[in-house]
Amino acid sequence: MIKKERPRIYSQFDINVILFFLSMIFFIPVVLVFTYIFEIDQLLNINTFMFWLIMTNFIIMVIGFFSLMIKKETLKRQVKPTYRAEFFYVILLFSFGLLGFIVLYDYMGGDRKYIANILVVVFVASVYALIYLGKKYFKFYYMKKK
Repeated sequence: MIKKERPRIYSQFDINVILFFLSMIFFIPVVLVFTYIFEIDQLLNINTFMFWLIMTNFIIMVIGFFSLMIKKETLKRQVKPTYRAEFFYVILLFSFGLLGFIVLYDYMGGDRKYIANILVVVFVASVYALIYLGKKYFKFYYMKKK
């Protein structure tokens, strides 16, 4: 029997795991964007705030991991043809995360004249990651011809 090259179909559980861990990676940068917008860094010590933010992120990650493991069997049975809404959530997460990494660089005392250089590198890496994730997991093709 000839095996055809068929794209793998990912279950809702696989997509939720990707979304959850991306959310946990970008949780701190997204929160830092809002602290920068509302100038919370003027009111609080940013190092203490980031310590408690990391602890909160860790607690949410543990709770979310166990919640995903509890729902694993039901989510493994759910499949959608495309995960377009989930992919748009990833795009939104990446855009705020990109800004958050720049804010993190600024908070950690980085030289502001290099922010544009770092922004370009992080932007290129995130666009590559978005194209890869969209094509492989979310069945979202950028260059698809009609």
